[in-house]
Amino acid sequence: MSTKLDLGLAEFRAALRALPEELTGEGGAIVESNAQEAGRRTEQGYPQGPTGRLRRGVKVEQEHAGRFGVSMRVRSRAPHSHIFERGTRARRTANGANRGTMPAADESQRMIPIVVRRRKIMIEALKNLVRRAGFQVQ
Repeated sequence: MSTKLDLGLAEFRAALRALPEELTGEGGAIVESNAQEAGRRTEQGYPQGPTGRLRRGVKVEQEHAGRFGVSMRVRSRAPHSHIFERGTRARRTANGANRGTMPAADESQRMIPIVVRRRKIMIEALKNLVRRAGFQVQ
């Protein structure tokens, strides 16, 4: 039996929640593995630096897990990650000392582009899971 789905993202999520329990476990594994990979790639993109705080600050956290799936969050807890990600303009201290500029990191090193790429891969894997359950996903 094949059921055709022509859905937006909210409807796609609802269809995922309606999957049989054995498939929700597989869907959860897809979500978790892609979140872990996004975290790993973000850590690799960040420079080691003298303290290693940028890399150590990358965290992959499970926000929710239950019968209807799992949600994960990849975040950087390093207080200066935004400086690495976005760069800075010319800066001076209150005494006028020049602190210079820092260019923004290359897109291949920044967390958001890495996470967006992994999310696309994750969604394709989830679509394939739903297709294997007999749905048509476009």
